[in-house]
This record gives sequence, structure tokens and C-alpha cells, in this order.
Amino acid sequence: MEKSKTPIITIDPYSKRVFLYKNNELKTSKLDKFKKNHFYISYIYTKDVISASIEISQNIPEEDLKDVIEIKAYEELGLDSATEYKILYFETSSTDEKNRHFNVSAINKALLEKDFEEIKKKIKYIDYITPAPFLLKSLYDKEILERESTDCFIYFQEEDTFLALYKDGEYIYSKSIQYSLKTMNEKFCEYVGERIEEREFYDLIVNEGLKSSNFSYQQALMKLYGEIFLYISDVLSFAKRAYNIEYINKLYIGSQIGLFMGIDEYSKNYLELDSLEFKFNIPIKASHYIDQLHYLMVLTAQVYQENLDDTYNISPFKRPPSFKQRPAGKLLMVTVISAVLSMIYPLYQIGYTAKLKYDLNKINQKYSQIYAKTSKLREELAKLSKKKEEVLKIYKEEKNKLTFREKLLNEIYRKKVSYPMKAMILSDLFQNINRYDTKVLSVDNNMTNLTLTVYSKKDKKITELIKALAKESKYDISTEEIKRDGNKSVYISDVKVRLNEY
Repeated sequence: MEKSKTPIITIDPYSKRVFLYKNNELKTSKLDKFKKNHFYISYIYTKDVISASIEISQNIPEEDLKDVIEIKAYEELGLDSATEYKILYFETSSTDEKNRHFNVSAINKALLEKDFEEIKKKIKYIDYITPAPFLLKSLYDKEILERESTDCFIYFQEEDTFLALYKDGEYIYSKSIQYSLKTMNEKFCEYVGERIEEREFYDLIVNEGLKSSNFSYQQALMKLYGEIFLYISDVLSFAKRAYNIEYINKLYIGSQIGLFMGIDEYSKNYLELDSLEFKFNIPIKASHYIDQLHYLMVLTAQVYQENLDDTYNISPFKRPPSFKQRPAGKLLMVTVISAVLSMIYPLYQIGYTAKLKYDLNKINQKYSQIYAKTSKLREELAKLSKKKEEVLKIYKEEKNKLTFREKLLNEIYRKKVSYPMKAMILSDLFQNINRYDTKVLSVDNNMTNLTLTVYSKKDKKITELIKALAKESKYDISTEEIKRDGNKSVYISDVKVRLNEY
């Protein structure tokens, strides 16, 4: 990613956290005073945006389109006619021959100004403000994510959580989800029957999650995550029907405090999707974990500076254009330049003609000298090229020898070191299996993973074995089911063992 020439200030209007992006690094900053050479960008919560999809007749002319959309938005979104709203709209693809389809978002201007009231006391202008889901578009504009995909994004914030859908790099749908980080904390406290401080709760869900040693905490989290993903499943079902989405290719989940430990299992069970962390390959340096929206604000600011497209910009605090960009300034500059040119143009023509003749004579002299030098250089280059080919041939032969020796040494090392280590691990696993009255049917293994097919007359024995192995930090244990073999009256399970220390 190219370094931005203009320093970028990213602002969270709710937590008041501010970061400065400069020299490809994101650092904590503060709003002390407005600086003209800085670009200021911020966002608003999704819950403060009213969104819907509307249809407009194909017969409406382009010059009337904006007015018609705004009128229909007030009607279909149920907007208060006494309140002033900022209306964003953009057309979506459709096979409808009679109507055009638009995504429309309405933002209460009074609420917008209230959110930024304290910030405006410190700085005069904010160049760019947009709803949080629209920041994601910069990932496609900067080619960090591929456009040929339908992607779902879920991001948990302190007082809001949004779900957004993008298809082929374009925004399709977004919704505020009722389970913000604060709401999750309140529900968790309700389930465990005691007050847990927000900081302690955040540490729990990020660092321990469902592996918490506190059984009541574990049960409360399971219930809470189940509710959240059941709700998300309903939202996605509606969105897929409403926007003719057949399949979601990728699901990204994250939060401003980090990834929730163990949440990927719920996306598999409730949404039938493997989840990826809401943390993208953005080449920006930072000394610690930063809310991912600040990275997205940097990308959005860079995209905006490149094309100055205000389609998603709702800022009512934009700085006025410089004098030379205003109509009066442009008129004055044209008048002054025209007057000066009318006076100096004849003199310029005479002087320029004389200069061209002088330059031509100089160039002809240099040409003769340079031509002689280039002829000699061509001969030397031809000799060097031949030598280069000979050296490359020798280099290729020596490189092949080195590659063969490296492979041979690696294979010798692997056989001497890896096999005894794996034998010790298998011995330890079999001792545990015998201790819990369990037998092994088969072992499937590779360098870092084992799959043990075990059986026992009692499913309880297999459960006890799995719990015992899970307590050892060197193993990461998982199994999908314990099933009964009706023919042999025993219980069988495929236990997957990841060797953490291997």
C-alpha cells in the first residue's frame, strides 16, 4: 500500500479515541487543534441509520431522480416530515424491466450533529463521515479483498453491532444487531446471577471464552452465543431472500476488543459457515491492537483523496474550498493571467525563437559526441551479455547441487528427530487410553495431528478420556460425536489430537 502524503486523523466519536496515520504507521493521538494539512475522518453507528431498498419507475428522468427518491424514502422508511435527514442512495443491479432498485439510507442530521458536538468544539472541520458498514468498501477499492465474492461482515462494538453484506465488491445490506458488547455483558451478568465488570467480561470472552474454568461462566456464554447466532441466522435468512443471495462465500467476525475465543464453532453450527477473523491484510504498522475500524477509516480516506467521491460522505462539517477553487477566486485568477499574457506574449515569442535556435546548435554538437560513445558502449555490452550467460549457467548448476543437499539434510534431520518424538507422544496417549478402559481401533497421523479411533463398552469412559487429555496443554482435543456400534454393543469415537508442542 502506498504511503499517504497527507496525515490522516481517524476519530471514534463515541469513545473519543483518536489515531494519527503518518509514514505508514498508526499511533494514538489527540484532538488539540485543527491542522489544515491533516485529513479528518470519522463514522457513525449503524443503529443511527435507517435503511431500506426501494423501487423507482424506469420512466423517471435522471434530473428528477434525486427528488423522487427522497420523497419515497420519507414514505417507505417512515421518516418524520418535521425532521431533516441526510439521504444516501445508490442503485443496485436488478432484472426488473419496469423499475430501478436503490439502497437508501437516512441519517437524522440533528442526531449527527449531537454525536460530534464535543469534537466540533476542538476542531473546525471533519472531511469525511460515513456509517460504519460503508467503511468496508475500501477493502475492495484497495484490492485487499476480491470482488468476485459475496461476503458477510459482523463486527461487535461497545454500544452497537453491525452485520453487512457485500456482493462483487458493492454494498448490498446492513443492519444493527441488538447484541452490542455492553448488552452482552448485561445478559451475561443476568445468566450467572452476579455483577461482572465490563473489563473483566471482555477479558473473559477474548482470552478464555468457552474454555473458562468457571463452569457457570461457560454455561452462560454458551447460552449467550446461542441467542446471538440464532438471531444472526434469522437476519441472514431475511437478507438472502430479500436480495436474491444464493450463497455467502466468506464470513468475517470480529470486535473492537479482539476476536472472541471459540466463536467460530457457533458460526459453523448456526450459520453453516466457517468464520474468518475481522482482521485484514492491511500493511499499516501499529504497536498494539487497535479497533479495526480505524484501519478501515485510513483506507477510506485514501480512496476518497484519490477520487473525491462523496457518495457515502454524510459530513455536514466539511471545510470550505480554498479561494482559488471558489468561483470568485477562479474568475480573478483568469482575469489576472489573461492581462499578463496579453502584455508579455509578443516578447515571449521573439525570445523563445532565439532560444530554440541556440539550443538546436548545442544539441547537434552533443549528438556527434554521444553517438561515438554509444557505439563503443554497445560493443562492451555485447561482451558483458555473453559473460552473463556463462555465469548464469554456472550459477544454475551450483544452485541445483545446493538444493539437492538441503533436501537430503532436511530428510535426515526429520527422520532422526521427528520419529522418536512422535513415538513418545503416541506412548503417552496409549497409556491414557488404557487408564480409562478404552481401546484403539486405528491411528491416522501426519506431522502435527493424530486421529485416534477409540471404542469402549461405556460412552462415559470415552468422555472421561477426552476430558483428561484436554487438560494437558500439549494437546488440543476435539471430537464430533460418540456413536454406538449396534453390532458389537460398544461406543466408538474419532478423537482428533493436535500436538501443540510437536
